[in-house]
Amino acid sequence: MDRAEITALAKGMVPFVRECVAEAYSKAMVLPPDLAGQVASAVRMLHESPVLEQRSEPPRRSPKVTRIERDADGNFVPVYDDHPV
Repeated sequence: MDRAEITALAKGMVPFVRECVAEAYSKAMVLPPDLAGQVASAVRMLHESPVLEQRSEPPRRSPKVTRIERDADGNFVPVYDDHPV
C-alpha cells in the first residue's frame, strides 16, 4: 500500500473504531481489569491521534523503467517510459 491508500484507510477506519470503542465504553460492561486497561488506553490513543490532512493535488507518479541497458563502460543505464503512469 502506498501512503495515499493508508491515509484513506485510516480516515475511514478511525471514526468507525472510535464509534465501536465509545459504544462498548458507554454500555458500562463489566470488563476484566486487563481488558478495561486496554480499552482505556485505546480511547486515549484515539482522542490524541492527529487530524489527517487532505491533499489538494494528487500524488506525482514517477516515470516507469521499461528496460535496463549497458553503456559503453559496462554500467547499467535505466531507460524510462515516455508516458508516466
